[in-house]
Amino acid sequence: MLDSGTYIAVFLLPQQRRIEVGKLGAFVFEPGFYLYAGSAQRHLPARLARHARREKPLRWHIDYLSTQAHMIGALLVPGPRRRECELARELERLYIRVIPGFGASDCRCAGHLSYTRRL
Repeated sequence: MLDSGTYIAVFLLPQQRRIEVGKLGAFVFEPGFYLYAGSAQRHLPARLARHARREKPLRWHIDYLSTQAHMIGALLVPGPRRRECELARELERLYIRVIPGFGASDCRCAGHLSYTRRL
């Protein structure tokens, strides 16, 4: 497995849930699939394993969703970190952006989480 790169983590939320997402506030998440564009400059396998764990300290926006939804897989995209934002924009063209600013604390993107009822 690659040690660094960009990825899309895919989560399945089987039922509607109200989830508090740190300082962003509380949101209602509809049942379906959530696609999160992220990156890791190193330790990519560990980052993905963290996303898949349900029990963990809540540090990042994705932690709040991933404790409630099941990570069903990830697509790896080798390359520099800047592709994370590019990938998030592509996902937004194909799917619905869920929460403005989600996962985009360290960039100027509209958000890194997209939603679809079906894949």
